[in-house]
Amino acid sequence: MVRQRLIACVLLACATLASNAATVSARDESKPYRCIAKDAVSVLQDGTLNKSVGDVTLKLFDKMVIDVTTGHVSFPNAATREEWTVEKTSLNDNDYVLFPSAARRIGRSVRANSVTRYIRLRAAANDPQPRFIAVTLSYLVTGTCEIAK
Repeated sequence: MVRQRLIACVLLACATLASNAATVSARDESKPYRCIAKDAVSVLQDGTLNKSVGDVTLKLFDKMVIDVTTGHVSFPNAATREEWTVEKTSLNDNDYVLFPSAARRIGRSVRANSVTRYIRLRAAANDPQPRFIAVTLSYLVTGTCEIAK
């Protein structure tokens, strides 16, 4: 009898923890992130980095909105919205890697395409400010994000 009660209590505790974890996870991911581009570099033909990327690259990623629940990434300055695939990098943190959904339909070069164009969003609870890095074969853009209101 005591053993059955102990098993029932353990199962109830596990179910409660799982329920709480799902609630916290849903709350953390329920709103999109609005990001501000802070810095950018381009990769020159000789393999060096060039800070004179200009306002064009920074402007493209400035005010970008990332919705990790739907995979929508909006670029307001270009007036476009794209479908991206969202992969969570760990179970305990809000750390995401996004790559264009079209990369999955290309076939054998899926990994190559997703590695040469991706966005990483780090929004862990213990970090003071969510931040992103956007990478393509020719440039790299970094910035900060906040939960959109």
